[in-house]
Amino acid sequence: MNDYFQRLSALFDIKNCKEEIIPCEEYSSFGITHSIGDGEVPFVTPDIATCPQCEAELKNPGNPRYLHPFISCVNCGPRYTIIDCLPYDRENTTMGIFDLCPDCESEYTNPQDRRCHAQTIACNHCGPTTDITIDDAINVLKSNGILAIKDIGGYHLACKCRDDIALALRKIKGREKKPFAVMFASIEQIKEYCVVTESEENLLTSPARPIVLLKKKKDLPYQVCGDSDCIGAFLPCNPIQIMILDRVSPLIMTSANISGEPIITDDEEIKKFGVPILSHNRKILTPLDDSVVQVNNGKVQFIRRARGYVPLAIKIDTAVREDTLCMGGDLKSAFALVHKDYVYPSQYFGDLEDVAYQDAYKECIQRMCLLHSVKPQRIVCDKHPGYHSSGIYKADKTVQHHLAHAYSVVAEHGLKGDVLSFVFDGTGYGDDGAIWGGEVFFNKERVRHLEYTMMPASDEISKDAQLALECYLGTNPIVNQAVKHNINVVPYSGMGRLFDAVCAMLSIKNYNSYEGECAMALESTAGRAAKPYPISPCWNPGEILEQIKNANAPVEEIALGFHHMLAELILNTARQYNTKQIVLSGGCFVNRILMTTAAKLLTDNGYNVYTNEKVSCGDNGISLGQAYLAAKEA
Repeated sequence: MNDYFQRLSALFDIKNCKEEIIPCEEYSSFGITHSIGDGEVPFVTPDIATCPQCEAELKNPGNPRYLHPFISCVNCGPRYTIIDCLPYDRENTTMGIFDLCPDCESEYTNPQDRRCHAQTIACNHCGPTTDITIDDAINVLKSNGILAIKDIGGYHLACKCRDDIALALRKIKGREKKPFAVMFASIEQIKEYCVVTESEENLLTSPARPIVLLKKKKDLPYQVCGDSDCIGAFLPCNPIQIMILDRVSPLIMTSANISGEPIITDDEEIKKFGVPILSHNRKILTPLDDSVVQVNNGKVQFIRRARGYVPLAIKIDTAVREDTLCMGGDLKSAFALVHKDYVYPSQYFGDLEDVAYQDAYKECIQRMCLLHSVKPQRIVCDKHPGYHSSGIYKADKTVQHHLAHAYSVVAEHGLKGDVLSFVFDGTGYGDDGAIWGGEVFFNKERVRHLEYTMMPASDEISKDAQLALECYLGTNPIVNQAVKHNINVVPYSGMGRLFDAVCAMLSIKNYNSYEGECAMALESTAGRAAKPYPISPCWNPGEILEQIKNANAPVEEIALGFHHMLAELILNTARQYNTKQIVLSGGCFVNRILMTTAAKLLTDNGYNVYTNEKVSCGDNGISLGQAYLAAKEA
């Protein structure tokens, strides 16, 4: 088995195997019968990148499928995004409208052929077609234009990595500063720009083809990645991308949407951008963004779980008595279906404050239920009373946000016995009505937290790092008056706001133009330090900031000292509880310095550290924790 297929098999596992011994008989022929249901919930496979064999045929002038934009076989191509219903037969996919030519029909019915019952089979004489040629598309890009490309799960906007073009793209998308993902033609080209470890290379070249966050080695133009010291790099995952990138690379390749809205799949809606379009007539049934991952503390960490991984199931150690729908949360939302002891997390969606995302969410719930033959009898949602996800259906059970974070890790690893969980993120509705985010749980009991600070009850506090700093220091007269008279303020224990405040205090950055910008800038600054400035660990943000204010050291060392202080705080707290099982979850643990430093301190002191590896440690992963707790408490 070659390396590609070893990694392909790693995406899947055998759920069960049935063996039946029958009498030996002589047979005159072999055939594959039409699919029938077995009464079990089916496992739908994700969309898989073009395999090496198909890519070789694509580039071989002597092959009948030379330069065919939709080449695929049983080992590659779209799955989840084109399935209308199960069983997975051609007539139940968007390929069903395309009649097979005699040659494809022969391959499709030949058990010796690689394309036997490959439901996406097609060639240059049959199947989908593009509305402009690949040459035309390449000419747009080479002429410094922006091109909309219809891919597997939706449209992308693509252009050269140039400041002026990237700036024009930002204006089109309404995206101020957030870095763009960059698609490269080959792993060798990625290595020109990025530091790539063996595990990162395996992710980049895997059949899932995610975007992988890599440390910069060589800068791209500023408007492409901004101040980030990382590049979100990925490789082509389908024939159209392969053919384009072979001739013009690297390219910005970003989801075609206005920032804060869903990825576009509609062939008419894409015209609103006013750019040339490379489209095709294969319908997309399920919108799907690119997955985003990184290697953190030696483990794969999802930032966004979507194409290539969804809708793979996650097995847990407890079965639900009735089919359950877990609604996730409102930010970086993802729901999950639960049948028996399997959890089926959905793809990443955006923030449900946008009506378009709410509509997409509801539509995808219906599609996932249909595909998996699940009719939920029980609904579980976040405890926040104002979440849109909590109001779509009447909930039978609510789960506190940060407890769901913690138990998403417990679910993944099947942990038994006592567990001490550290959940650090920006916001989540607490049991006492406060906004939590710097929490410690011993099993299900909240035992410690970042001390409360009164802050405005508005979205602006999650953006304005300077305002967060003033709240901690008590130096904002308007906020002070609001606190005095208890007007539109709420207690905060969120660790995300403390990261923002430290960033502002060190004059690194004062405002989040996109989520996590200040925290990432603080991490980047810390990464340039030769040593950490010593800061005494404590749960009082005022004391932490006072130490930083009085520190006499380079900004880089203070920033690194803050990260090390949090790691020491975690270790000191762990020593107070009688368990060696430590869980780290929540969006703050996307931070590589915090995660690596905390995990090493804990491991060196005899603790076993567990983190999210199958779902995101951010809000994209809480539906798994909801599912596990619902199963345990049913």
